[in-house]
Amino acid sequence: MKERINWIDWAKALAACTVVFCHLPQSQEWFYYRYLQAVIIVIFFFISGYLKKDRGSDKENWRKYCYGLILPYIIYNAIIYPYWLLKYYLANGNMPDFFAAMRPIIGTILLQHENAFAEPLDGPLWYLPAILIMHVTIDLCRKTRHQHPIMITLCIVSFVLYAANKYWYFAPNLTPMGLMRNLPYYYIGYIMGQRQLFRETKPWLDFVGCISCLSVSILLFVWHLHAFFTGQHLLHIILFYPVNVTFLFGVLYGCKILNNFRSAIITNLSIGTLAIIGLHIVLITIANFIFEHLFHINGTICYQWYEAIPLAILITALLYPVILLGKHHFPALLGRFSHQII
Repeated sequence: MKERINWIDWAKALAACTVVFCHLPQSQEWFYYRYLQAVIIVIFFFISGYLKKDRGSDKENWRKYCYGLILPYIIYNAIIYPYWLLKYYLANGNMPDFFAAMRPIIGTILLQHENAFAEPLDGPLWYLPAILIMHVTIDLCRKTRHQHPIMITLCIVSFVLYAANKYWYFAPNLTPMGLMRNLPYYYIGYIMGQRQLFRETKPWLDFVGCISCLSVSILLFVWHLHAFFTGQHLLHIILFYPVNVTFLFGVLYGCKILNNFRSAIITNLSIGTLAIIGLHIVLITIANFIFEHLFHINGTICYQWYEAIPLAILITALLYPVILLGKHHFPALLGRFSHQII
């Protein structure tokens, strides 16, 4: 069994639960909701870069990618498809014709793309192909003498493309947007992981770092929103990155404070991140359907934060047995080759 880094388990577990919370329908007018939606995903990309191994043959790397990213992407989309058919039947009173039934399949093949011929089947899984592309990019760059200049250039290009896309919206596909937006965080994590930085835990310094970084991030996000509403589009986009970087390290410092507190539940939630991300949309849709009919709500339901938090915890708890099932019997659900290495 490989040694686990406890603060990373805390970060992954909290981030996965927050993703569930952010996908519960809430008002975009609420500051906390808009803020969390803007920043939470960077944790996964940083950690993916941080844990990226420095060595490994192409065969070994692709074996890890197949079991860790490609196979789970296929499995969870396959699990979601019958749910999509049922949802279509309930919404339309009949089963889809061939072309309608193929739209989510094509969307899955095109990495959760949406157009006249395709639609996302399991949208949150867009981050798996995005991380795969980042891993492969690092692998290719490591074969050259100019790994870091190439990666720095790609990060700059990704920023320019993301800024341009915010203005012209030429790449609405989730995966290209995720690549453009998150490559710098992945690369920061990769550099820090390779140089074994951010390993030591010092509770008081970590506490100060957590409070300071999160405070700066929130203040920058206020400025970021002000720039948007006053038409300062370039400033709005530029501020997006320091907002995310300071949030990222604020959360990581906070998780390092918790490093000495070990919990089997947190470890399992970290191990089961793929199960949570891959399946939570189904449970959210079911919950929305139940509450809309139970309380006779017309239109889309909108949760208050004090309703969304316990519901997110409940949904995560309902997925916990799936994590245990994967851990002990079906490791492919968790992106693993064997349960012995979990």
